[in-house]
Amino acid sequence: MGDLLARFELDDAVERLYRLAEEAERAGRLREAAVHFRVAADQRLGDAAVRLARVLFALGEEAEARRWCRAAVADGFPEADELVLENSSARQRFLEHAARIMVGAPTFDWLPSGMPAHRIAPPVITSRTRALRALDRRYGGIACHASVLEHLATVEPVVVVGDAATWTAVAEVYELAGWTAFDSGMPGAALPHFARALTLARQAEDEALIASVLARAGRMFLHHNAPEDALKAFQLGLVAAHNSWADRRALDDPARAITSLATTVDTYGDDRARARAIALTALARNHLALGDEAGATEFAVKAVEAARDLRSARAEDHLRWLDQEARAAGASVLAEHMSARSARCN
Repeated sequence: MGDLLARFELDDAVERLYRLAEEAERAGRLREAAVHFRVAADQRLGDAAVRLARVLFALGEEAEARRWCRAAVADGFPEADELVLENSSARQRFLEHAARIMVGAPTFDWLPSGMPAHRIAPPVITSRTRALRALDRRYGGIACHASVLEHLATVEPVVVVGDAATWTAVAEVYELAGWTAFDSGMPGAALPHFARALTLARQAEDEALIASVLARAGRMFLHHNAPEDALKAFQLGLVAAHNSWADRRALDDPARAITSLATTVDTYGDDRARARAIALTALARNHLALGDEAGATEFAVKAVEAARDLRSARAEDHLRWLDQEARAAGASVLAEHMSARSARCN
């Protein structure tokens, strides 16, 4: 009788640890989850070995993760083999996703688990992100990763009802979640955050943020001895950075900007009308900066047409800057065209 009672108490304690491990995993405390899952796996409780292997892969502890996968398969959990394959190709899948981002292919393959209870203004999101980033810089990722995940859980649902500013703000939270996961020793957990940051940054057409995310991913790959994958991430990030430079308002080198923009504007189809309108406007402004009023007017006409059905403050800003620059340069034909456009909009 005593042996049965002791066994019952042991099983109950192991099940409690399993539930604690689940809670810790959901909260992003993966090292704590691994400790609890390891005890449950040692006692061969259900799928604990599979759950432990998944957490260990996220922590970058591949050798031990593979051992537990073999144990799980032996105990009748064949899905553990799929877990090994999934992990081995994680970086490759991320880089393929990044490449699709760079050519503008549809990438929004996920949605938040629930609808937002209320709207959160982008400046509110950004303010909290900035404070958490300051903590990361001062105290390290381990000190603030859990808080970043809490922030992410709060703001993620608003992407469903958001606009470009919202997508950028939430993408920055995902970027920080990936970065602090990496700094907390959880490279496997970082990749999904970086991937979603890229997705949202592309939705917002924020090339500078895309470049930033890819640079951080590249640094993580280098740290974990994957120089070839790091190089691919850096190369893709360089393209995004170059695009961002070409689209920016300061016209430091118009000829170079025109060369860059000319190679990218035709890659934007109807599904990326905002990006096309902004790129065409940038081409017009750069031609104007070189004194080519005819070329500037030609691209301005195309930009106005591309923006015809848009509701985008960013696109409007670019067109407004072009209007201002045309007036300042005394480009009468272009200025008249922009004035006519403004009159139609009003």
